[in-house]
Amino acid sequence: MSELRSIFFPKSIAVVGASAAPGKAGERRTRSLLEGGFAGEVYLVNPKRDYVYGRPCYRSITHIEGRVDLVLVVVPPRFVVSAVSEAVEKGAKGAIIITAGLNNTDENGYDLNQEILRVAREGDMRIIGPNCSGLFNASASINLLGVPPLYNGGLSVVSQSGNIIDSLTHYARLKGMGFNKIISVGNAIDIDFYEYLEFLGDDPDTKVILMYMEGVKDGARLLETGRRISADKPIVAIKVGRSKAGSRAALSHTGSLTGDDHIVDAAFRQAGIIRVNSVDEMFDVARVLQGVPLPKGRGVAILSEGGGDSAVAADNVEELGLSVPTLSRNRMEKLGKYLMAGTGRSNPVDYGGTAEESPHKVIPPCCRICLEDGAIDTVFITGFFGGYKDIIGTYVEEHEIRTAKELVRLSEAFEKPIFVHTSFADQDIKAIKILKKKNIPVFESSIRVARCILALVERAEFQRRYRRNVRPKGPFLRNVAIERIINRLYEEKRYTMLETEGRLLLKKAGIDMLPSFLVKTGEEAIEAAGKLGFPVVLKIVSRDIQHKWDVGGVKLGLMNDSEVLRAFDEIIKNAREVTTAIEGVLVLPMVPVSGKVECLASVVRDSVFGPVLVFGLGGIFTEVLRDIAVRVLPVTKDQVKEMIREIKGYPVLKGVRGAKPRDIGALEKLLFTLSKIALNYPEIHEIELNPVIVHRKGVSVVDTLITLEEDQ
Repeated sequence: MSELRSIFFPKSIAVVGASAAPGKAGERRTRSLLEGGFAGEVYLVNPKRDYVYGRPCYRSITHIEGRVDLVLVVVPPRFVVSAVSEAVEKGAKGAIIITAGLNNTDENGYDLNQEILRVAREGDMRIIGPNCSGLFNASASINLLGVPPLYNGGLSVVSQSGNIIDSLTHYARLKGMGFNKIISVGNAIDIDFYEYLEFLGDDPDTKVILMYMEGVKDGARLLETGRRISADKPIVAIKVGRSKAGSRAALSHTGSLTGDDHIVDAAFRQAGIIRVNSVDEMFDVARVLQGVPLPKGRGVAILSEGGGDSAVAADNVEELGLSVPTLSRNRMEKLGKYLMAGTGRSNPVDYGGTAEESPHKVIPPCCRICLEDGAIDTVFITGFFGGYKDIIGTYVEEHEIRTAKELVRLSEAFEKPIFVHTSFADQDIKAIKILKKKNIPVFESSIRVARCILALVERAEFQRRYRRNVRPKGPFLRNVAIERIINRLYEEKRYTMLETEGRLLLKKAGIDMLPSFLVKTGEEAIEAAGKLGFPVVLKIVSRDIQHKWDVGGVKLGLMNDSEVLRAFDEIIKNAREVTTAIEGVLVLPMVPVSGKVECLASVVRDSVFGPVLVFGLGGIFTEVLRDIAVRVLPVTKDQVKEMIREIKGYPVLKGVRGAKPRDIGALEKLLFTLSKIALNYPEIHEIELNPVIVHRKGVSVVDTLITLEEDQ
């Protein structure tokens, strides 16, 4: 049982800073607690008042004779530590600190927070806040948020923003939706998000978990906990904020490409957490996750009274990665019975004016025909359903009611979701009410329908992956030769490997590397080129030069001895203008450029989520289009396959316009090996292989950059 249960289900609550003065934070929470129907003991603490709302006030927590389980602290910052200390002395197991002005970024606030934590831990007491709005628990009739009474429902909220909670509660009242638990975490100096997830995941009264996050402390624990919880209970999250790339990001593409947001996206998808961008989208998704059947795939049938609405819907659906598959010939023939000549029937389906006077004779049978098609997983009805009576006549209202009831029966019979988009969605119309009550979502926005369909699809896909129970493995056995390379760098207080060291490390890890020679003279360069065969490449090797191209440290396509000698001399001359620390020149075979496909393959250690695998096509795809796939490690081989196939440039690897397909299997092996290296060696901060040339058979790692963590 979670230790947070004593906070959510206390038998007694003390309000330190209780007040009856209008507008005070203490007054709102005192009043909402007293009016909320809490069945346990309530103790009000205020040394300046004898009574608040007719109840006696205590001078301090220690003056209370009875047991105190939970303490709400609403006092100025200078009194918070003493209030927490008295709560510990009294044996309380939880404290909710409303008090603002205790920001960790401020030196005084940081010191106070550390003292609060020290005192609390001496008494095994957990802290919510400070700078939070409070807590709501419908299951225990506790309202410490200071908000008007809320509907009781299956939604539970964890939020770092009090304003977002205000928006959520207001929006929910307008939509008639209810909450079970609301936690305002504030600065979250103690309890982390994953701990709230663990508690809510085991809470039988919570059906859907909503989160608003501004920062993540322990990304690995959040990912693992989220993955376990979301297998049974949906989690919908807003994650805001962007972080700057680390100080070493300038050395590589990876740091600037991924940033914080790409990694958060990847982590949430892997954990089954559905990410949204706004409060209204959060409620939309939360509503459909309660009772709407999950689709088995991404195929969507679109039905409409006209081409305009169906075209908009089709664009919205396909832009989100869903599909609008063509119906089978047999289905199209059946649809012809209900459609006017010349209207669309392949998908989208245009029943035009045939549905206006008798919607019950057209919409349900068309819907049934689409649901019977194996390629269709969801039906999306768009137009002005609910408004036919305004256009045709009031007698159509009964036809719409019959239509709504039949759509409900169809969704239940086929166990497939049906969505309706109409500008009449929020009006008091009987047919619309029937649909909403029976788990057929109705929205006034086409894009909101598409986003909700995508949320259901992603949840279904996650559950299928989770049920397969293929868990990532790692770490693996370490390699002595690799450890020697890493240890040597630390001994020399270096954190960026020479290319020769990086290439050796990758080879020892099992990655096929191009043959190469490190030479000190022009004659040695000629000899090495003769062994490799022309054409060759020459590259400077220096601990002071990471961007070799910028200093003229690379020469390509050298075809004979004289070109090699001239290139060697030029590289050494250019390098000496920058540094005297020259290890030599690396000679490698020139990779054929005809029909080549360049890729980026990297791992980088994120400060929140740990090691992250990054893949994308090279050139413009990474530089401009930022077409990359990201996974938080560890990963399975199937997940590596998925990330290669999810980039927009994947068809280039498969072969387009007559080009032969590339060796995707070799690419998968390379990426999976990179993931093993990152898991085995936490000393490594980043490995960037850019470019990696993917051939029809095999891959060639052309350039490497490996950096170590500096705090080892």
